[in-house]
Amino acid sequence: MQYIDKTIPEFKKKAHDILKMFIDGQWQDDAQSYINLTYTDFDNKLMLSRLLLKEQNNFCCYCMKHIIENETTLEHIIPNKSNNSGDFDIYKAYNQIDTFVFFWERAMCTNRISVPPFPHILAYENLVASCNGYIPTAGLSKCCNNIRGSKEIIPLFCLANVEQELKYELSGAIDCAEKYLNTIKILALEQTTLRLFRRCWLNLSSNYSALDVIDASKDEKLRDKIIDDMNFKYVSVSDRMTIMNEVYWKSFINYFFFCFYLYKQKNGL
Repeated sequence: MQYIDKTIPEFKKKAHDILKMFIDGQWQDDAQSYINLTYTDFDNKLMLSRLLLKEQNNFCCYCMKHIIENETTLEHIIPNKSNNSGDFDIYKAYNQIDTFVFFWERAMCTNRISVPPFPHILAYENLVASCNGYIPTAGLSKCCNNIRGSKEIIPLFCLANVEQELKYELSGAIDCAEKYLNTIKILALEQTTLRLFRRCWLNLSSNYSALDVIDASKDEKLRDKIIDDMNFKYVSVSDRMTIMNEVYWKSFINYFFFCFYLYKQKNGL
């Protein structure tokens, strides 16, 4: 997993400008109230999504899949649909939330907002880019943001030392402290196919690069060689048969983050 730094001025200012424009536009002088100041009515999700993807190098905040715009969902650290202001206290220590975010309730509609801080339903500091939870043959919403819903988690990507707190074993399993296990379970990050993808990337022969694996999408002979040369100690015959399937391979190549992870681990980076 990677740390998502929400303090970078380039991204912070652009996001705040996008959100301020929407919030200001929802205020109605005649009614002396905000009208439709909701996440659902926020009409600039695409621009904000693009900004978050750039900030995260297009990697899902949870499973590290490389994602594009139409595969992206926006994850709220403090759940968007939360009706419990106590949720703010749970997450306020992360991502400068205590400084730039406040818990928004509909009863506040008649109070003109001076930003920052921003309502939690929209705040940049409360938002990250996630995948849509697609798992081959299983469908959408099988992991990450969409399966979490509003369940309480530890937002691991907010931890500056997340690379030390969470590691990936050659088996594809996640190695982390016990306090993080419930979060991993809620997000389904140990889902069988996700473990398979990590396992195959982490046992890739040093003869091949991430680009070779991507190129193998159009070269079956190269794909066969890459699969044959994976470490037999961890990648079984059954694994190889699965990953060889076109549907699985198309998804597998989008998890090349783990190729870079392996390189960093081998070189002590």
